[in-house]
Amino acid sequence: MAIYMDYPQITTMEHLQTETSSGNGAVLKYGEHVLVTDLTFKGYTAVVYEFIETPEETGLGDIECRISRIAQADEYFDDGGSAVMWGFEQIKK
Repeated sequence: MAIYMDYPQITTMEHLQTETSSGNGAVLKYGEHVLVTDLTFKGYTAVVYEFIETPEETGLGDIECRISRIAQADEYFDDGGSAVMWGFEQIKK
């Protein structure tokens, strides 16, 4: 199944926060990873990013550091919590 949302390979938390719906989406920092979910007309998407820059090396805040997409679900979820749980499972692998 093709996913409706096209998440960028390299981005920042700040950019994702501007692109994610405020009522149904989430951009969550979890250690060195970022979990993202948003609602589309087909259901909730799920994406996992990892930091490729740190505040220590850039002098920027977490939300401004670059992140790289490492996983994107090829399915839709019934709710945002299930989408985030999928993201946690990808980090454990």
